[in-house]
Amino acid sequence: MISKNNITRSAKTLKQLISRCESYGEFGEDGSLRLPVEKTECSFVSISKETLLEYESSGMTILDLHQKLEEQMGDREWSDVSIDIQMPKQKLRTKIF
Repeated sequence: MISKNNITRSAKTLKQLISRCESYGEFGEDGSLRLPVEKTECSFVSISKETLLEYESSGMTILDLHQKLEEQMGDREWSDVSIDIQMPKQKLRTKIF
């Protein structure tokens, strides 16, 4: 999924990207631009209704269930990787009176 801040939504041309990043002060001393990147991977975990009912009857909380499912995540296959390259955000400029 592409965020609202993705460079493809924030700038239509490279010239616009360069101009915007210059005005935000995003180019480093070496002239390089560092763009924020988010990487998301998806997988699924299955649990039967019977198992959930067993956990409920034993007094398991949602937090306990979450921790139990987290432990199983190491065994999962991950796919559907999405990468979101984002536009740097304008730095807030505050004036002190």
